[in-house]
Parts: sequence; C-alpha cells; structure tokens
Amino acid sequence: MHFRNLALSTFAVAVLFFGAITGASALTSYNGSDYSFDSESRERMTACDKESDSTPVKGEYYNVGNNTKRDVKDSDGNNGTCASEGNGVGKVLKHKTCEYRSAWPDACGNWQSY
Repeated sequence: MHFRNLALSTFAVAVLFFGAITGASALTSYNGSDYSFDSESRERMTACDKESDSTPVKGEYYNVGNNTKRDVKDSDGNNGTCASEGNGVGKVLKHKTCEYRSAWPDACGNWQSY
C-alpha cells in the first residue's frame, strides 16, 4: 500500500512539473470567455468562440519579422469546435482575441507577446 501511494505521488508531481514546462510554451489571449492561443512551437493559431452571443471571434496575430496582420476566425458560435490554422510563415510574435462586428469596432483582449 505504501509503494502504491509513493508511485501515485511521484506520478502526480511529474505531471505537474512536465505539464508546467509544456504549458509555458504557448500564450493564451482572452476576451470574455472567448480565447485564442498559439501552439506547435508557435506555428499554429487557434481561435475559440465560447459565447453564444451571435458574435464571431478571431485570433489576430503577427509573426516574427513580418508586419502583416493575420487572423483565424471561429464564426460558428459556441459549438465546442475551435478554428485553427498553421500560419506557414514563421513563429507567432504576438496575438490577441477579438469579437468582430461588422458595424462596430472590434472588441479585443490584450496582446500576448513573446
């Protein structure tokens, strides 16, 4: 019984330690319950609409060494599926989450930068 408890404790510590290391490699930007994040060594962006408010969400981002603003859009509401794309042009430098509205300025969260 003591060996089992020791093994479980060791496993839990390993999950916390290695989870913290891998979690530190991506940044997440929030706007209310909506969010965007980078992944795959900062070469993929994902945007997630988590609000059932009829307002689509986009993750705006810039890449290292490139002044072109790009975005990935999740325009199908809070359906449990996020939109994702590989940017194909290098590592993400910074990104933010925005609700985009056709007749009003976009409501955005803060830039998350490396």
